[in-house]
Amino acid sequence: MTGPPQDQDAQPVPDGLLGVDVGGSGIRVAMIGPSGALRSLITRRDPGGGEQFNPDLTWQGVASAIRELTASGARVRAVGLTAHLATVLAGPDGRPSARAMLWRDNRAWREAQELNALLGAELESVTGRPGSSESAAARIRMLGKTQPGVLGRTRWLLSLKDYLTLQLTGIPCTDPATASYTQLFDVRQRRWSARIARECGVPMETLPSVRSGVALAGGVTPASAKLTGLVPGTPVAVGGPDGSTGALGVGAVRAGLTVDIAGTTDVLLHVTGMPAIQVSGGAVLNAYLLDDLWTVGGPTGLTGGGLDWLAATLGHESADAAYRVLEPALDAADPGDLMIRTTLTGRRLPGWDARMRGRIDGISGEHGPAHLMRAAEEGSVFEVRLGIDALRGTGAEVSHVILAGGPAISPRAAQLRANVWRVEIGTATERHASLRGAALAAAVAAGQFADARAAATAMAAPTQRYSPDPAGAAATERRYRRWREVMLLPENGQDSRLPQKNRRGKFAHWYDEGHFRSGISCDY
Repeated sequence: MTGPPQDQDAQPVPDGLLGVDVGGSGIRVAMIGPSGALRSLITRRDPGGGEQFNPDLTWQGVASAIRELTASGARVRAVGLTAHLATVLAGPDGRPSARAMLWRDNRAWREAQELNALLGAELESVTGRPGSSESAAARIRMLGKTQPGVLGRTRWLLSLKDYLTLQLTGIPCTDPATASYTQLFDVRQRRWSARIARECGVPMETLPSVRSGVALAGGVTPASAKLTGLVPGTPVAVGGPDGSTGALGVGAVRAGLTVDIAGTTDVLLHVTGMPAIQVSGGAVLNAYLLDDLWTVGGPTGLTGGGLDWLAATLGHESADAAYRVLEPALDAADPGDLMIRTTLTGRRLPGWDARMRGRIDGISGEHGPAHLMRAAEEGSVFEVRLGIDALRGTGAEVSHVILAGGPAISPRAAQLRANVWRVEIGTATERHASLRGAALAAAVAAGQFADARAAATAMAAPTQRYSPDPAGAAATERRYRRWREVMLLPENGQDSRLPQKNRRGKFAHWYDEGHFRSGISCDY
């Protein structure tokens, strides 16, 4: 469907920048003006969705959405793309050689453990994190055991965003942030690691060239122009993963800034000009989209996605729909002992535990839908607080966070974050930070601005500030500490056992012998 323009000064769209964002909520394609204002938005379901999926279906969905926009008369000056993290294998013809693997596909957890054992501290030192089941390194090692024939058919090891760029331009390339998530990349030296690639069975020639996220990837090919309605040769930026691109969209172009891009997951990033010698506390180190910057932090497990799951379980289309229905009761709905962990598909930042599952604790007959939504919202904000604590553990000074995404729209949600995180919050004024960042990258790649800093000055969204309320911050701090205790997360990060006195019902997912299970129990 096509959304109404958000820029009241620009009704028909004479020309502009095309932003493409593929994420947990589907495909979004937008025309964005030179000031960064969203002029026209098309959204649709991703036909390639799923933990293992056909990326060609996603490409067809993107091409169709672009065609809908260009058919309306929009003239596209440049294209920028972003997408959630996924591993895509492409053959010599540029088509998929296997099913793609979305970030939440955790089948390679054993191979991640093997890499930790094999490479030890070297793995974390070079790649900025311990072994991860969602990394291309672990997944290719897994495929080498389970589907060895696939690797022989593979010419390029890409992300989903890279695959879409390949379809548009015919050029295989990636950006430093995406490369960092593969665990095949030396994040400090900003180059592929031949040693780690060799240990994972990845031929170096399958790894694409790495360019700045605001560099030019290439021009739209004649074949892609026929599919999309774009003019052949239209510049296409290299782009980046959705969280990093969202950070770019809210102006994270200098060291010292901290950004939280809220969506299906949150992506919490602290921008630094010097890569940390040792990253600790479960944070990860990435090379940033811009050549002279890095980020410490990373994506969380499900946050907004956990809220959407709960809302759907309660009979609503989404968390936004549930809030619209329950809004009158939310403020008065004190969750009390009810606490929720939203990590339904595992935790990422901090700790990177692919086998962790969500949990509901302290539920009683007194609790209704509004209490559940309030507790889940708190739980998702607490998850990000864990990440902020991890950032501080690396020595990063976090006193102000730029927040973008759905929660940035709601003053109540923004104030909750300011109270829980105990920082000043600057909220961007619209939801689509990743689209704005993709357009910003496109503008720089097309030569409309000298560099990303100049583009951010012209295009980054304005912010509204929220400071912690002393009484509210004190109350949420008590609940946060209690939540940590209930969810077996003491200060040292090691599991503990709590006394069972006065415990109420709980619902939990757990992991046993390679299988995911769930259950309900009551402690008396």
